[in-house]
Amino acid sequence: MKKRTFLFLLAILLLVIIAGVSFYKLRPRFILNPSGRTPLSGVYKIPFTNKAPLTVTVAGQRGDADITHTFPAGYGRAFPVHGLYPKTQNQVTVVYQNQKKHFTVNIPEVTVNKGYVPAQQVVITEKDPSQAQTDDIYFISASIGEEHPTISWAILGYSRKGNLRYVNIDDKPRLNELQRIVPQNNEMILITNIGSETLLGKRLLDLSNKNKIGHHDRVKKGDHFISLANSKWGFEDRVIEIDQKGNIVRDLLAGELIRKIVRRQNSPEEQALLNRVVFDEQNIYLTKEGKKQAIDWAHINSIVYDEKSDILYCSFRNLGVIAVKYTPWELIWWMVTDKLDFLPPDDPTAKHRGFLDTLPSLQDYRVKGDGLTDGPKHHHALFLWPDGTIGLFDNRGYTNNKSRYVEYKISGQHGQWTAKKVYEYFDPSLTDNDYTSDIDVLPNGNLLILYGMEQAIVEVDKNTKEKLYQLSFALPTEMIYRVDKMPFYPTPGRQYPKEHQF
Repeated sequence: MKKRTFLFLLAILLLVIIAGVSFYKLRPRFILNPSGRTPLSGVYKIPFTNKAPLTVTVAGQRGDADITHTFPAGYGRAFPVHGLYPKTQNQVTVVYQNQKKHFTVNIPEVTVNKGYVPAQQVVITEKDPSQAQTDDIYFISASIGEEHPTISWAILGYSRKGNLRYVNIDDKPRLNELQRIVPQNNEMILITNIGSETLLGKRLLDLSNKNKIGHHDRVKKGDHFISLANSKWGFEDRVIEIDQKGNIVRDLLAGELIRKIVRRQNSPEEQALLNRVVFDEQNIYLTKEGKKQAIDWAHINSIVYDEKSDILYCSFRNLGVIAVKYTPWELIWWMVTDKLDFLPPDDPTAKHRGFLDTLPSLQDYRVKGDGLTDGPKHHHALFLWPDGTIGLFDNRGYTNNKSRYVEYKISGQHGQWTAKKVYEYFDPSLTDNDYTSDIDVLPNGNLLILYGMEQAIVEVDKNTKEKLYQLSFALPTEMIYRVDKMPFYPTPGRQYPKEHQF
């Protein structure tokens, strides 16, 4: 009898617990950091699809305006909430069908891989204070922390006032260098090296297979993507085209661009030179001890595809800017300075390597004029203007680099390619950026420039070259790489930076 009574009471207790849990799930509620990787973001959940617009507001602090977004009717049951502050109490308000719900969200300081991320950074220059009231956020990527600093990256988002408003912490299987944030349907999507995900960290496209993992960049080609990847024995020397599901439909090697040209000459002497330039499956680099080693001989870090001309423009950090006829995979031209000190002095491979200028067959492809005497070196963030002008962040090597943003107009034909430098922005206070950095063009035509090694973002009036804004960082990082100036939520009809027409 006692046993039956005990079992009966236990059953009642379980039913009460289950009913309580079910009731809790049916109630509207706010959940902080649902993926475990975005500590300054959350989600508001309701038990039904919203039949009317639903508005979420995060109250602004520290000089920022409120961030308010209205989700359209039929959006769903889960509504992302971004822009919370660390080290404070946050006030979140949800309005649905004239009813308001208020949430107080306490968030401690933010650490990434044991590295503390300050809640505020320093605004050095501000000549347009009205922008503090906009909802634009400066998203950057940084390698942060004490553990594995070269592979542990975080996406950080800062307001115009320099307040930390977004964090996306790397997890071990991926290399989360920000490529871009783009509007897609009703939300912003983070394009990463191994796919894409929502700003809440939900994976949408998974390219984590080792055969597809790349670095730096991925661009649209119709309903496909052109993505950068590694070969087995070379870094960033492979271009793959993938479909919407991540299947590889084309697999192209940078080395083949060069080999095609050298083969036509059938010269043993030039073939020997080629083997000091291109290192991949057909020419594996051997150390002094005779050990096979993957080598960073190409390092494509940025691509632009012009669908009308079928030209893929590539920024090869270790070779130059290269234009390729994409469909036949044929070299059109290459451009680089005549001062070819690409490698740091302590690089153990330097004595065994050469560059494109050593290959006689490639000389008719080389861009002369300013492209030779004042050309780029160690460059990043290739950009194509509507009139065909090429813009890029020119790091200018490892020593005495005086990094800059520069544009070239290229004209001519095979054997007679010429570049004219048509624009340059040089900031004498931000010159020492031997690698990384980024450039975007804002909707108003101004330049958004990231100086990666010096940890600074600037906005520049392109016509007058006046610096309008500078945000400087003090982060526990070796480098900052990319910058995007985007809102947390897309708005119909809104213009975005030109790089982000994805």
